[in-house]
Amino acid sequence: MKKILLTLFVLLTTFAAEAKIIKIVFADGSTKVYTSSQLSAIDFSEEGYVTVTGYDGQILLESEGALDMLTIDEDEAVYEQKSDVLLFDMDVDGMPIKLNDKRPVTRLNYFYPSTDPFGEPISLSGTIIIPDEIWNGEKSSEGIMLFNHYTVFHRDEAPTRGYAPLESMFMANPLKPNYIVVESDFYGFGSTVRFPQAFLQGTNNARASLDGLLAARRILEEMGIDYGPLCFNLGYSSGGFDALATQKLRDMEYADRVSFDKTFAGGGPYDLAECYRQYVTIDSTAYNAVPLLLMVSTKETQRMDIEYTDVFQPGIANRIDKLIHSKNFSSWPVCDSVGREKKVHEILTPEYCDLNKEGCQTILSIFHDLSIATGWVPDPSQRLFIYHSRGDDYVPVQSARGIVKFLQNNGFEASIVPGKTNLQTNFLVRDMGHLTATVVYLIQSLAAIEAWPEMYTNGQLNPIYASIISGELDLVATMRRLDAMGIDCRAIIKEVLAQLSKQGDEEAGNVEFNPMTIMVLMSQACEKMGITFEELNEMCYDSGIDLNAFITDLIAYFSEETENAENDEVENVEGDQSEDAEDNKIEAASNRAAARLLNIVEHPTMTPAERYEQQLRQWLDK
Repeated sequence: MKKILLTLFVLLTTFAAEAKIIKIVFADGSTKVYTSSQLSAIDFSEEGYVTVTGYDGQILLESEGALDMLTIDEDEAVYEQKSDVLLFDMDVDGMPIKLNDKRPVTRLNYFYPSTDPFGEPISLSGTIIIPDEIWNGEKSSEGIMLFNHYTVFHRDEAPTRGYAPLESMFMANPLKPNYIVVESDFYGFGSTVRFPQAFLQGTNNARASLDGLLAARRILEEMGIDYGPLCFNLGYSSGGFDALATQKLRDMEYADRVSFDKTFAGGGPYDLAECYRQYVTIDSTAYNAVPLLLMVSTKETQRMDIEYTDVFQPGIANRIDKLIHSKNFSSWPVCDSVGREKKVHEILTPEYCDLNKEGCQTILSIFHDLSIATGWVPDPSQRLFIYHSRGDDYVPVQSARGIVKFLQNNGFEASIVPGKTNLQTNFLVRDMGHLTATVVYLIQSLAAIEAWPEMYTNGQLNPIYASIISGELDLVATMRRLDAMGIDCRAIIKEVLAQLSKQGDEEAGNVEFNPMTIMVLMSQACEKMGITFEELNEMCYDSGIDLNAFITDLIAYFSEETENAENDEVENVEGDQSEDAEDNKIEAASNRAAARLLNIVEHPTMTPAERYEQQLRQWLDK
């Protein structure tokens, strides 16, 4: 028996990994693929019996019938094929979300060349999820969805291990989008599970995503699978951070090889320094596993010369290996072990809780460098969607506001209406926690993706769609967005028009439409709904709605309708110049303006994105 020992010094070093890919070929034509960072030894007998031992001493494979073992060139497409079914069934903040259908898929778990957090070559793992309709040739793929997975702790939560709840929500819902999903395990999972994960280490995870996308394209091309013309970049929570980091690295280094039709980033801590300040200042986070993972990941991947006893309280510092490095626990058991009700100062030492301390200043400087805006020169031709709930109890909304302002300062104009500008935003979700708000992210992202072929032609905004959202329906689309997020525009409009009717200038026979009057009346209407006008104004600003312009548009719309109504009244009330007739004109003008606008808001004529969004909401309401 010959024994191949993979005991190179680099394999035993804490912060480095060998980049070799090993493929074992069996007599029945099947193959098994490993990276050298997964292994400690391979026993390969002349009789074809093979035993593969993992880095932790566990037996990964014992089998007979092995014909050969190959060391693969890093540019060759290397993958393993398996059948799978996407099905989402979980409880989100007490709200059960169940898919009433399954989506059979074929998975290609693959290995590809990239770099580790220290710039050294490494083989990472990822997965390609192909709906069986596309795999079997029954349907054509419209494109690729590049997913950036959200926060995971357990080794079995890696995408290549089949853990894909958000991806299942996108792919197995009733719309059944015809896309191929590509997703990296990122450094620290899958083929590199032996190493500390690169949680919120944006450039490294972004490179893993982009290199994984390029490798997936090579594999699909070599298999003769047309993956389609479109490419969307997605992620929520830490995945939202990584999605935007991927967009950033694409703009800076990969623009000649990759272009995204749109990046959909939701719930992400884009400004890590600001998030850290918020956590320390309010001395609280609803997700106590994250401070642990963030500090551990940053210490390891940034090679900080500190001990865990410097960072964490004693009862926690001595359990980091068990809770984090072992990857034997998912996030909630880690939260329970730490204590869900613990304050930040009960987790971190004073050195890392006091913003004036040297340790805190050091980590803030590192987080500043890791933040998305640092060093980014955005490509204004790319399209982005930034989404965040004001009620997010995990990730402070200030972080997302900051990235929107950064983009606005770099040539992007924000709008809540899909396709109107290259920066779509939505900060109107005010009562949903971080997890529940994922559903809104799903609905709005998938609706925009499904509507893409109707909205765009050869990458350019379709003139018909552009005309739809440039006129009256633009105002209506904004109202619908407000309505969907719990801001009852119908109630506000009715209240404003009722008050304006009372305040009309009876002598002149006109209603006084001016911004100040409407702002006061809208404030009164908001109070009746349990929301302040200031809060509404802030939400609108974050969401790309200029409330002053919105009010001005309302004034223009109401004024036009008032004039039309008065002209009609003149024809209907022949020669009647009485005071009652003047009152009737005012009342008719207000009623007609209200009726027509409310009718348009409720009218079935919708933009393509609104139509798909309505379908998804109806499905979720069942």
